[in-house]
Amino acid sequence: MKKSVFITGATSGIGRAATVEFASHDYDVFATYRSETDRHTLEAIANVHPIQMDVTVPADLDRAYATVAAKVGARGLYAVLNNAGTTYSAPFEFADEQRARQVMEVNLMAPYRITQKFIPLLVAHNRDNKVKARVVNIASWAGLMSAPFIGFYNASKFALIGLTESMFYDLRLLDIHTVLAIPGLTKTPLLAKTTGDLTATLSAMPEAGRARYQNLLDHYANLGASSASNSMLARPEQLARKLHRIVEKPKPRYKNYLGADANFIDNVMTRLPWAARVAMNTRMYKLDSRTPETQALPLPATA
Repeated sequence: MKKSVFITGATSGIGRAATVEFASHDYDVFATYRSETDRHTLEAIANVHPIQMDVTVPADLDRAYATVAAKVGARGLYAVLNNAGTTYSAPFEFADEQRARQVMEVNLMAPYRITQKFIPLLVAHNRDNKVKARVVNIASWAGLMSAPFIGFYNASKFALIGLTESMFYDLRLLDIHTVLAIPGLTKTPLLAKTTGDLTATLSAMPEAGRARYQNLLDHYANLGASSASNSMLARPEQLARKLHRIVEKPKPRYKNYLGADANFIDNVMTRLPWAARVAMNTRMYKLDSRTPETQALPLPATA
């Protein structure tokens, strides 16, 4: 029986690579996109069924479910890959609540809503198959250890890891495997967006705020740029191949590292004494080079 998989965020990065990878192995791939310009690119890939969907819009999810259900019928759905993600960079002092909520909606609430919605199709797959359906939540190294200036991205990924662990127990009652996949630093557009956000954040600050954070955020952006140009950085295609192998396993392991750096962070860095972690991050991000001015500054005006 031909397997089917639903992949969110399929137009770039890991999601795009996973779409190509699974389609090349004769999966029916239901791949989500937001912009109409991306439809034609996805349509050109054999075995791919593009679905226009904003993962934060309930009506889009309802339409996506109806489309998938109509195509898979009684054979059901083999796998869901909750891959769509977004980021936001800003010093906590100037973090925007609307942007923060958007990060939580995309990175945490969307995997919850999508998985819950598709449970009937996953259960339908299980009726006639010994190899049971599975849900893969793609988290991040940022859900293992925090860094400055990406507080709500950290919060969303920490929360996703906690949610996924609880899902493991609950969905096991339905014979659905729950899988946590943790990438490390990866050469994707999200990496560039993390640093690109800082320019907009700086421009919205009052002059005194820019004086306080300019050097720190410039250094942070430079760290991101140097990572993006690192030839050793994992490529989405490498991670997609690992995801395919994970999804193909009859009984997949719960926690899977998609990069050696994610493994290192989880099993080495997070076990360092707190003082050592603080010292390391302070030095890496030059947090000891802040300006002497510490008086609280007004938040930027919002529309």
